[in-house]
Amino acid sequence: MTAAGDARRDRPARRGETEVLTLRLTCCERTWVGPDRAHCCRRHRGCGHVFDDPDLWDDHRRAGRCLDPLALGLMQTATGVWIRALDNPH
Repeated sequence: MTAAGDARRDRPARRGETEVLTLRLTCCERTWVGPDRAHCCRRHRGCGHVFDDPDLWDDHRRAGRCLDPLALGLMQTATGVWIRALDNPH
């Protein structure tokens, strides 16, 4: 796969193991891991942020405009994904 969806694994799965792939996506000069993330694409008049899930993406869009994630009480992870404050392990 290409930068739009890079699937990688550290080693081949052994018999009896489930193969786990890491899905790495890139858009708007941002890269994130995981198919459950929700990206607000600049090409479609979005802000370019990546949210932990589609519900957070929905919360940040009102009447076709993006709201500031900080104003919604969200926190940004070290990798740039916006999460609920309660999801923060620190």
